[in-house]
Amino acid sequence: MKNGWITFAGAGPGAIDLLTIRCRDAIAEADVVLYAGSLINPDILQFARPDCEKHDSAGLTLPRIVDLMVSAARAGQKVLRLHTGDPSVYGAIAEQMEALDNAGISYEIIPGVSAAFAAAAAVKAELTVPGISQTVVFGRRAGRTPVPEGQDLISLARHHATMILYLSVADIEAVVGDVLNGGYAKETPVAVVYRATWPDEKIISGTLADIAGKVRGSGIGKHAIILIGESLRGVGEKSKLYDPSFFHGYRGEVADFHGNIAVYALTEKGCELAARAGKAMGATVFLSQKHGHPKRHDNSIRLFDPTTLREIIEDNWTFFDGHVFVMACGIVVRRIASLLFDKTTDPAVVVCDEAGRFAVSLVGGHIAGANRLAGTVARTLGASAVVTTATDVQGLMAFDEFAERQGCQILNPENIKVLNSFLLQGKRIGIICREDFCCDVYSRYSHVVRMASTDPIAPEMEGLVVIDCNALNIFKPIPVLYVQSKPIVLGVGCRRNATSDEILAAVDATLKHHAIDSRRIRAVGSLGIKKEEPGLIQAMKERSWPLKFFDAEDLASVRVPNPSDSVQEAAGCPSVAEAAALLLGQGRLLVPKQKCRTVTVAVATDERAEMPGKTGCIYAVGIGPGTREGMTQHALRVIREANIVVGYSRYCKQIEWLTHGKRVIASGMRAEIARCDTAIDEALRGKAVALVSSGDAGIYGMAGLLFERLASRGVDGIDVEIVPGITAASLAAAAVGAPLSNDFAAVSLSDLLTDRETVLRRIKCVAESGIACVLYNPRSKARKELLDHVIEIFKEARGGSITAAIVSHAGRANQTQWVGYISDIPVARVDMSSVVIIGSEETFISKGKMVTQRGYRTKTESRED
Repeated sequence: MKNGWITFAGAGPGAIDLLTIRCRDAIAEADVVLYAGSLINPDILQFARPDCEKHDSAGLTLPRIVDLMVSAARAGQKVLRLHTGDPSVYGAIAEQMEALDNAGISYEIIPGVSAAFAAAAAVKAELTVPGISQTVVFGRRAGRTPVPEGQDLISLARHHATMILYLSVADIEAVVGDVLNGGYAKETPVAVVYRATWPDEKIISGTLADIAGKVRGSGIGKHAIILIGESLRGVGEKSKLYDPSFFHGYRGEVADFHGNIAVYALTEKGCELAARAGKAMGATVFLSQKHGHPKRHDNSIRLFDPTTLREIIEDNWTFFDGHVFVMACGIVVRRIASLLFDKTTDPAVVVCDEAGRFAVSLVGGHIAGANRLAGTVARTLGASAVVTTATDVQGLMAFDEFAERQGCQILNPENIKVLNSFLLQGKRIGIICREDFCCDVYSRYSHVVRMASTDPIAPEMEGLVVIDCNALNIFKPIPVLYVQSKPIVLGVGCRRNATSDEILAAVDATLKHHAIDSRRIRAVGSLGIKKEEPGLIQAMKERSWPLKFFDAEDLASVRVPNPSDSVQEAAGCPSVAEAAALLLGQGRLLVPKQKCRTVTVAVATDERAEMPGKTGCIYAVGIGPGTREGMTQHALRVIREANIVVGYSRYCKQIEWLTHGKRVIASGMRAEIARCDTAIDEALRGKAVALVSSGDAGIYGMAGLLFERLASRGVDGIDVEIVPGITAASLAAAAVGAPLSNDFAAVSLSDLLTDRETVLRRIKCVAESGIACVLYNPRSKARKELLDHVIEIFKEARGGSITAAIVSHAGRANQTQWVGYISDIPVARVDMSSVVIIGSEETFISKGKMVTQRGYRTKTESRED
């Protein structure tokens, strides 16, 4: 405590041993104590000094209480204002603090144990039971102190949360009536706790149907807390906090790796270990033919010549999701170095020593799941998982790891590093997502804040993670990581005569437990012999989910992490749910099989037509300059999710970093019609096609021709969307200043599609108009003199002192620019990678930049005149 200060302190619910040490010390230090004698256990005052001046505030008014505190504080004394429970809950301290502020007196607050939590402890209740209530409402019924509009008990009860009511037991009948009118059932549990933790504590338990009578019979009329809600039963869903699949900062990595695994070994001991681990994990094992000893009929073990290890790995690299090497790290690094491409596409790589002591996550820790694979290997062998990614070492869930576990994709992976770095540094990060999207793993990080898409971005916010929605208020230039949920498919197996209710209950429970939105489901797969199963058919009809059946032979061809001998015996294949999900979605297993009585459910990502909800469509995409930085998030997402990319070979080359693993159909110059027709043909086959153009698809791009070809061929039923990009005019203008601040025209000097006479006629009109002009396709090897002619037209119309600029490779790493006057323009520097900008009559050069005036100064001056 401080001399001349007021200390507000919570004395807890009554029990002396629930007094905080800090409050007890404050009582011992105080020169003056003002306490609520009607509520505070008098035994608590035994800690005060004999010479302490004590005042019972029960019979005092606010002015008198404030006068006592202010006088003592101004006299330099240590003043303690002692409240019951916690002073911030119905403590009436706001009015006291306002008076102290007006008097210029400093103060502090010591929290205490609220009677609400003492009451919950008395009835042995958790107030926030998963699946029942995750919200606690503190309230009271209106009495002599009214409640604000919308905070009456009827309104609060509509939330069906756990309710804790203070100062209301005297009106217990009215409380019951209000809560029932708010929608609570008569069977809802209620507990009334009188003087919680005091020696004469009393608990009255019942339901809304009988609690009022019980309370009246007990004689309780005040000093009681009322608890209402289904959470008092103590029955609900299990918390995810201790679920084996739930990761958090205080428990190490426990999630298993789901996917096809290859295990490799060279030495005798290594081969023994690899065979054992591979069998336990359901992996395909590649052993040196010198030491490997496959069992007869065991197709999971394959022998190879150790001199061909590099070729074996290359053949397997994209087929398997994870690669486990039982050999030295140096061998592995040298063999896989040339295969590494990008962290978003590389598979998981784990290295294990032949003694089985360590499983080292080497490549693809988060997105590929190598950290999880290392954990799986370690648990299989009784080894130690070695994980070196910084977030995992610090017990944090990296954003790319979170996205992978949720079956999401990151649309701009170039920002993964910076957002994970902010997470490590404790910088303020916002997560914008749908209300129903589960990101509870970040709830314990104080520097990560969940936000709505309409929330303003606080000044202290340094990064954002945006999941499945548009962030409309991002005006601050901060790094943003865009995450999108992939569509999913289900694999469902069921016993004969399982009902539709049983099947849907199993599906819903699986989705809820793993926080997966059912709206992501695209289809459901099952075993062919279930075609006549009425419960399964009815369940799928109720949800309008397409249902596809697979023969047992097809399902048996899919390698799954959890094969079953009993399923093999009954169905002719070792798996139904997992195999059907993987076969249907062609993706990765997001949730392994979950057994729910008569039903088994598995979840996999749907990689078939990755555009959510769209197949047989064409996206005319503007890729801007073709760089990561110059491409819009919309364009990135569309290209990442398209099945096929079609475009001019040079543009396809520019975005190779984005199309790895995709089918790319590239062609040369003057093949534009063929490109459009190819895109249409693929869309008619049900594919999602990205037809790419440099800059903007609608500005000298492919969008117009695509519509022409659709009309010419009479094709209907193909959804076409134009995805805009940053056009060369904007990029070039930004490079040289602000030359397009007012009216301007864009003219292509290519005479391949527009005859030369028409081009020159348009140029003359623009030159005579006085506005700025952007020249696309200004000069080629076969068209050198046309630009000279155009420059002369502008000089004749506007003179030789008008400004001009040349920007080559706008927006790319090798960008160059020149700014000067049209009479000095270095024409030889211009080619088809250049854009020429000719200034307007209002354009001038300032510090090497082209600037076109908007006329603001003239308007301002005219107003002043």
